[in-house]
Amino acid sequence: MQELTRLVNYLTSFEKQNDFKSETLLVAGNSIPDLIAEAAAFCRENGTIRTILFSGGIGHATGRLIENIRLQVPNFKPVKDWEKSSEAELMAELFLFFNGPSSEISILLEKHSTNTGENARFSRQLLEKNLPNHIWLVQDPLLQKRTMYTIAKEWALPLHAIRPIPMTMPRLLSYSAEGPRFQDARMNEWWAKDYFLSLAIGEVRRLIDDSDGYGPNGAGFIPHVEIPKSVIADYHMCKQLLGKDVRA
Repeated sequence: MQELTRLVNYLTSFEKQNDFKSETLLVAGNSIPDLIAEAAAFCRENGTIRTILFSGGIGHATGRLIENIRLQVPNFKPVKDWEKSSEAELMAELFLFFNGPSSEISILLEKHSTNTGENARFSRQLLEKNLPNHIWLVQDPLLQKRTMYTIAKEWALPLHAIRPIPMTMPRLLSYSAEGPRFQDARMNEWWAKDYFLSLAIGEVRRLIDDSDGYGPNGAGFIPHVEIPKSVIADYHMCKQLLGKDVRA
């Protein structure tokens, strides 16, 4: 359990930049409706966001996003049929449901990506003429670290130019047959038991720069990531908990 807690802390910990500024927010496809509510609150409180790009086609997390919206935001109904809506369309509509329309914010939709690399690549293409040199990010907290590295590579930006919006990060209290339990109780509904485990362990595997990872020594999707040896040791311990990868 301590090993899994440390993995989650590693994936969701970021250096604070109190002076970070950007007028652009990228919301990458994920399955957590509360993150869209967080994005809406951030835009209201921040007051400087002028462009929001929602990125996501129909991929492995789309069904989970639909299921979670139906359970957690029962009053929301999409314009199109659920099954015909991309993650970008669902997230943008949900954002307007939480925030209401604003004449000060332009909304862009990238509706074709099916993975993190395509989120970054296709979003860059949409913003090509006015590519920002700093960007705020909303993503599943377990995926944020790899998403930041992916954007840094695809957009040719330094890592410090990409920041997750300020929000409470998951702090794991326990993991049992009932699933993960967090300090912030609303997060108990964010991930199904096996999906959470598959995400947390799978993300570290992708970050490790070896033949199985996404770094230069593997698939080449992200730059080299220097991972503490203690995190790698925790990863190998936690792998024993994962019977089957259920991300697909």
